[in-house]
Amino acid sequence: MDLLQAVVQDVPEAPLMTVRDMVAWAEARLCREGNAWVVDDEPVVVAADTPYAEMEAPFGALPVRILQITLDGRALVPGVDYQQITPTRVEFNNTPDKSLLYGRLAVAPAPGKSMPDELLREHAETLRHGALSRLLLLPQPWRDAEKSMYHEKHWRAGINDSMRLSVYGYQTGARVRKRRFL
Repeated sequence: MDLLQAVVQDVPEAPLMTVRDMVAWAEARLCREGNAWVVDDEPVVVAADTPYAEMEAPFGALPVRILQITLDGRALVPGVDYQQITPTRVEFNNTPDKSLLYGRLAVAPAPGKSMPDELLREHAETLRHGALSRLLLLPQPWRDAEKSMYHEKHWRAGINDSMRLSVYGYQTGARVRKRRFL
């Protein structure tokens, strides 16, 4: 079932545009707080050998945070080798000799864009709870604070699960690779 339809079934009085906004809000929040969308083994930082190193995200996505940067097979240590100053800018303590650095980068959908379909399917239930938790708190006739608290609890649990999976490298979906089980 489509995520939008699942949310509308729980709050049929809500305008479709409002439901879409809440689903988009939930997607962005899940990516920012739960690292739900992680780009792996692609260039993470471009122009690293200059003072203007910028983070590189795929089309339709915005960088959120660096999870790991590698240089010559060695993982750089945040706070020691580099600092992420803004969501798009990184500063190195010792300028690397390479322009492109690879690693893992958490990203979020750009405004007007959505997460890849594979990730939407994987996180559909969490996104539904997130959208409903916020939708049910709006000062509208469908307001129900008790139901909102129920969905908020499941929303927070979904964010925590997503964060845990990203830390251990077990995400699945578009542009995300599973860690091999040995």
